[in-house]
Amino acid sequence: MKKLFFIDGGAGRAIASIPAFLKYAKKHDDFAILVHGWDTLYWGIPELQDKVFNPEQKGIFDHVVKHAEEIISPEPYRVPGYFKQELSLAEAFDVLINNTNDHSDLQDPILKTSKAEELNAAGMILDAKNQQKKNHTIVIQPFGRSAQKHPVGAIVDESSRSLDPQAYLKLVKKLSAKYNLVLMAEQQFYMEEDTYTVKPQADLRMWTAFIDAADYFIGVDSVGQHMAKALGKPGTVIVGSTFAINTTYPDYFNIIEKDDAKKYSPIRISGLEGHLADRMNESLMDFNDEEINKIYANIIKDIEKKVK
Repeated sequence: MKKLFFIDGGAGRAIASIPAFLKYAKKHDDFAILVHGWDTLYWGIPELQDKVFNPEQKGIFDHVVKHAEEIISPEPYRVPGYFKQELSLAEAFDVLINNTNDHSDLQDPILKTSKAEELNAAGMILDAKNQQKKNHTIVIQPFGRSAQKHPVGAIVDESSRSLDPQAYLKLVKKLSAKYNLVLMAEQQFYMEEDTYTVKPQADLRMWTAFIDAADYFIGVDSVGQHMAKALGKPGTVIVGSTFAINTTYPDYFNIIEKDDAKKYSPIRISGLEGHLADRMNESLMDFNDEEINKIYANIIKDIEKKVK
């Protein structure tokens, strides 16, 4: 085996790497990919599923790693075009995996669900409709991977990529008058005040199927919006401290973000500079009532245009 690629970080990064690997697979066959924790997201993709492994599998070192002539750990956050807001995450992976600055042939990410997953998702959507009695269903992911449950009970995201919990509650209260709502979140982030959403517990493969079965997606800079893009699902992404050109798909999604100035956080480059940037960006996902009303109106307009 000539090359072994090691993809770490969140599930969104794993999905964003798929287009570059599909491009690489067109010209190369002698390679493998280690994906820490998210290898199942590649299942069903013919060009890749037999080349993807989880590094926690027993025997992975002897049977895969030792046979590599070269091990590559692509880090898109360290590509100058990325931190200068010139490239998307997928394009930065393309630079590193395919050694190219020509991204014109880079396809969209793809995800594949099984028939069983699709049937389970259809059942979940039917349950949501039976409970909430609306015609259309939205999956909403308000909190990203960096969100944490504080010991006093508050939900805090020091990176300012997640919605403020009170802003979330105000938004879903308004949306619940018109739509069935499904919350995509870990159980630790459930709030007693949130009586507006159904809350299934599922792994990421099932969430892929849930999003595919829904009519619309609302999210933040986290894995859900990468799934929605890969599935061709319309949606809105509310962007906080990160830059839309880097972390989401501004030519596809309805993007909402404050006009306030933001400072780039050099993740995986400088921990101190990242911390200082986070302090400057703290208010970017806090919204007052007037701003929530505008966000709601913006989302409704997009839904009415894209969901029939």
